[in-house]
Amino acid sequence: MCICAIPPTPVEGVTVYGRRDSPDFQHVRRFLEDRGVLFQHADVDRDRASLERMKALSGQVHTVVIEIGKKVIVGFDPGALERALP
Repeated sequence: MCICAIPPTPVEGVTVYGRRDSPDFQHVRRFLEDRGVLFQHADVDRDRASLERMKALSGQVHTVVIEIGKKVIVGFDPGALERALP
C-alpha cells in the first residue's frame, strides 16, 4: 500500500501586489509556491489599477503587499504569512 503526499488545497483570494523584479516579491512568490498556494500577481509597474489598489490597502508603493482574503500583509513577513494561511 502506498501512502502518498496530498498536495495542499489552493487558498482562495490571494493577491500579491508588487514589482516582478522586487526581491520581496521573489521571496513571497517562493514562499507561497513552496506551500502550494495559488496566487494572483498584480504587477504595479504594468497596471495602474493594481498600484492604486495597493496604495488603498496599505498606503505603500515601495514594498510588496499581500492580500489574503480580508487580511493584508505589508512586506515579506514569513510569520504573518504562516498565520494568515489556513
